[in-house]
Amino acid sequence: MFSVHCNIDKTDRMNRAVIGLVILIAALIGFAKWFFILVGSVLIIEGVIGWCYIPTLIYKAKQRVDSRKKQ
Repeated sequence: MFSVHCNIDKTDRMNRAVIGLVILIAALIGFAKWFFILVGSVLIIEGVIGWCYIPTLIYKAKQRVDSRKKQ
């Protein structure tokens, strides 16, 4: 057998969970075609310009959590 243990960090786990949830909801309510067109377009644009907003959101959220812990 093989050992199953966590091999991705919390940030990647959060990203995967949120993206998976959005895709699941879109598929369940029938927006799958337009959703995948939008996601594909965004990924292409991110690949071309080399910038993604998700790390920025995560960094800001982490700063908020850290500042709340210090108070």
